Amino acid sequence: MKRLRTGLAVLSGVALLFGASGCASNGNEPDATGDTTESNGEAINILAAASLTQAFETIIEDFQAENPGVEINPLVTGGSQALVQQVIEGAPVDVLALASEPSAEPLAEAGVETDFSVFAENTLVIAVQAGNPKNITGLADLANNPDLTVAICAVEVPCGSATQKLLKLNDLEITGATEETSVSAVLAKAELDEVDAAIVYHSDLVTSSGDLEEITPEKADEVVNRYPITVLSDNPNAAAFVEYVRSEAGTAVLEEAGLIIP
Repeated sequence: MKRLRTGLAVLSGVALLFGASGCASNGNEPDATGDTTESNGEAINILAAASLTQAFETIIEDFQAENPGVEINPLVTGGSQALVQQVIEGAPVDVLALASEPSAEPLAEAGVETDFSVFAENTLVIAVQAGNPKNITGLADLANNPDLTVAICAVEVPCGSATQKLLKLNDLEITGATEETSVSAVLAKAELDEVDAAIVYHSDLVTSSGDLEEITPEKADEVVNRYPITVLSDNPNAAAFVEYVRSEAGTAVLEEAGLIIP
């Protein structure tokens, strides 16, 4: 089974995309196999939700191996709301992949034409330190034990909205939690042992380099985030990349990263 790339930086901010250049892979590419895409001289700018970082870096590498003439600028990842804001403010984006369908709504409100389709799904889990030293068994422990330190996503981002839905389904509320604007920042709190528990996506635990364990919270299967992707330009290489994401090779990488293929 293919090993996902790890240790990648999470980027945010509109200025990053306006200054992006170069390739996302190291150039040591095998001979192309199967159908290839001809380069039209336009590098692809890809924005993806933070929870897609590992999977998309691998997919980009594989796509370029099969299409060595296609240039892809460094992947930009972050909270979906920040990525959407970059698009609204005019950043040159060819492909946009978000962590929930509602997070795309501001684009329509701003008059941005999109053609989103769902390509993956994800569910929430509780990340705890290896061995579960705090004996956390579920969401009730996080809500009812003031001595526990907890990290969650802010409600403005997809993982935060999903967290609040999950808590509401269980008639619970977590007070005093550390809130972050991306799921990667929440995961980092757990990986650095700065909190006793963190609510993140299942895929985050699959690709995490930390010494963490996963606890499936009550009713997690009732709160499923559906990931939409769209092409935002007439760059044919961008359309080819999205097709590759949805191909057998692309979905295999997504599944390996812990995502669900609908």
